Amino acid sequence: MNTLANENGLAQLAKIPQAPSVTEFPAFPASWYLFCHTRDLRKGPVAKWLLNRDLVAFRTESGKIAVLDARCSHLGANLGCGVVVGETIQCPFHNWRFGPDGRCTKIPGSAVIPAFARQQSYPVAELHGYVFFFNGAEPLFPMPFFENETPGDFQAAKIFSYEADAIWFMVAAQGFDRQHFETVHDRRLLSEPEVSCPTPFIRRNRWDAEIIGKSAPDRILKVLAGNTVSLSIDNWGGTLYTVKAKFPRACNRFIVSYRPIENNRTHFDVLVFVRRGFPRLGLAARRWLTRAHLVSEARQVRGTQYRPTRLIPADADMIECFRWLASIPQQASENSIRNRNDSEPISTNEIH
Repeated sequence: MNTLANENGLAQLAKIPQAPSVTEFPAFPASWYLFCHTRDLRKGPVAKWLLNRDLVAFRTESGKIAVLDARCSHLGANLGCGVVVGETIQCPFHNWRFGPDGRCTKIPGSAVIPAFARQQSYPVAELHGYVFFFNGAEPLFPMPFFENETPGDFQAAKIFSYEADAIWFMVAAQGFDRQHFETVHDRRLLSEPEVSCPTPFIRRNRWDAEIIGKSAPDRILKVLAGNTVSLSIDNWGGTLYTVKAKFPRACNRFIVSYRPIENNRTHFDVLVFVRRGFPRLGLAARRWLTRAHLVSEARQVRGTQYRPTRLIPADADMIECFRWLASIPQQASENSIRNRNDSEPISTNEIH
């Protein structure tokens, strides 16, 4: 009997799709990432170490926001130590000036601007006072928001941040792991999860569940909102989630932007939304409950590792998600690059 069981188990393992190797995942996916709040740019350029590189954001005199590689293409000085001059950022070392598109517009004492005098520029979007940038020469998809809803109809709470001891693609797969919902989140699924990919850059999961957790946040949630939830999760580009949770007496919406950091860890920034006109106290309560839910999860699953050879048939949902994450396009098609007029600044996607 044991032999037969082992044979059946091996047959099941042979049927599941093969999980990608760790080398198939991009180190820093082509997606949208939070940079800073727009008010941080009032006093001048802001430099940060993000995605394993030095970046700088600045606002020009006309109000345009730009994000560039911070190391000057001349001799590597950090542009974050420079100043904004008109529509440019000026390097602190030799006063070379660069526009929002990354092109050098002026070199003191030189009438000739060499071809190398150009910074990598990144597409920028503004969302409720926060600056996001796309990790690529041009956005492969717009700055996400909730399906069929408009940012102007909502107000947002102050962002909260935290870190998790897990690599980014392990974090991403949690949104499609039905075992995880039941074991970590204390949710009893009432319907089969509906997973779809509306575009190559979006993976969507929808399901209904009963809240069975006994934690203080779950007890409060059941009293205020109800004991069931219909959840819609959209993962965009691998590193950004839009989440909409409908309860019998409330609806919670939040965006999770996360990015890889050192030692295979992940940094999270979360924005919670309510419709305009909603009491600020209600927004604060939603923020508190969302934070308690997500931070508790990060603590509970710290130290998880990607082990593709240890995945079993019960992990089929995760395997399919891993395969999608490894297959997301990381650059624009050759046709779109060929058709773009290189003499024009890279377009930005602004959401107010």
